[in-house]
Amino acid sequence: MKILAISDIHGKRSENLINYLKKEDISLVLIAGDITDFKLEGYDDPLDFVKPFIDELVEEADVDVFAIPGNCDPAGICNAIKESGPDEKPAFCLHNQLIAYENVVIMGYGGSNPTPFNTPGEIDDDKIYLHVYELLAEYDYIGNDSIPRVTILLTHAPPYDTKADTIESGAHVGSQGVKKPIHEFQPNINICGHVHEACSIDKVGNTTIANPGILEENHAVLIEVNEDASYNVEIVEL
Repeated sequence: MKILAISDIHGKRSENLINYLKKEDISLVLIAGDITDFKLEGYDDPLDFVKPFIDELVEEADVDVFAIPGNCDPAGICNAIKESGPDEKPAFCLHNQLIAYENVVIMGYGGSNPTPFNTPGEIDDDKIYLHVYELLAEYDYIGNDSIPRVTILLTHAPPYDTKADTIESGAHVGSQGVKKPIHEFQPNINICGHVHEACSIDKVGNTTIANPGILEENHAVLIEVNEDASYNVEIVEL
């Protein structure tokens, strides 16, 4: 099974993305937030971009779509995600949710730790920690070790002090609230976004951290999962 992760769309569709999805036989697309932006040309409400963007992915490439909000997405973003996709293949808002998909379990948490820009989807880092901890703890409690599964934590904010949260100055701007529960539970993979220039793969303990960067730069993260729950994670060019 192939899963493609993208982030930081910011209201710009991508023909390269559509072509890649068709060519590579992707089953699932994960969107790590910031689907919209504060103002979008051609849209009275930025949320009006969400459905046509996701509908195109589903209808043109026959993929499932799971998405979380970013810090730039306004209130109502989860409803906009859930109203996207055809009736027989609706998109799913994974914010503060856990879902099984074949032999993968995906846990999602959107928004970001506070920024200097006072964006609508900012969350106190202590609150992020509490909610991400509870998601990972829930699966840790109910998970069956005899059934091999790949665990993916989908967040908008990258974990602090990694390649995925490094801005151009070299400073780290990620979330301790994401990093601490990763240390504690060690999910297999953390897909994140938020920091556009930090397209990278890194490690926190045994967890692979992957940030595809801003979609406009035509990068994504490809996750290939085998029947035995072995997997590979790589940055791909669209």
